[in-house]
Amino acid sequence: MSSKLRSALALLSLLIVSAMVGVSFYQSYGKSNDYPLILNPKFKYFTRDPMTGGYRPFLWEVTYTEGPNDMTFIRHDVVEGEECLGLHVYQDGANDTYSWATIHVKQTFRGEAVSRLFRSRIGMRVYPTFSFVQDPVSKEPRNVFGLEINDGTHLIWFIFADSPEEVYQLRNHRIVIVPAPLNQWSNIEIDVAHQYLEAGWEKPNDLSLILISGATKVTYGNYAGYYKELHVEAKPDSFDVAGRVLK
Repeated sequence: MSSKLRSALALLSLLIVSAMVGVSFYQSYGKSNDYPLILNPKFKYFTRDPMTGGYRPFLWEVTYTEGPNDMTFIRHDVVEGEECLGLHVYQDGANDTYSWATIHVKQTFRGEAVSRLFRSRIGMRVYPTFSFVQDPVSKEPRNVFGLEINDGTHLIWFIFADSPEEVYQLRNHRIVIVPAPLNQWSNIEIDVAHQYLEAGWEKPNDLSLILISGATKVTYGNYAGYYKELHVEAKPDSFDVAGRVLK
């Protein structure tokens, strides 16, 4: 390959990356309504993660919490013929530093992007494989597969499992159980603004949308959950956290 061709290909790669970074910037800081809120929503594109040496969905941040003998990883999976993102956790149950072994796959929204999210619903295609377990007295979760909304002060877990629909709150942690059959694909719809309104919380200036899976040392074993895609659709009549219709 000639040096001119190599230079041209390098320049083309740089332009592509720059364009995608630009999209990410607008999405994160809410500068335009022309860009999709969630980037790489079908997890088609993966890139090497310099923090772990493995791979992560492009434009998503991935963090892991695990003890010395726990194991957590993500990968591009195929489940019942559908390409998807798989979150895999092994909790060994040892009494080590971490109570949880978890995976968080995150995008962050700021400013107008948060307002757009509150005027919309999040649609998801998910495949849970394990039942939700909670402490019978305190109702503290002992495992989780779902969607986390985290604004730095308040936390919502939308948990997808074969459990009856339920909503309850532990301090600033709101638990929303969304019924979904195990071991099959389900289409889920999430309304973040409605949960903030019901909890009496104000709309934040920024928040993180996080795909989460994990288990505590009390519920040790292997866990897997799969996400096919996410999409955002504006609600016909959108309301703010005070119940006022947004134009």
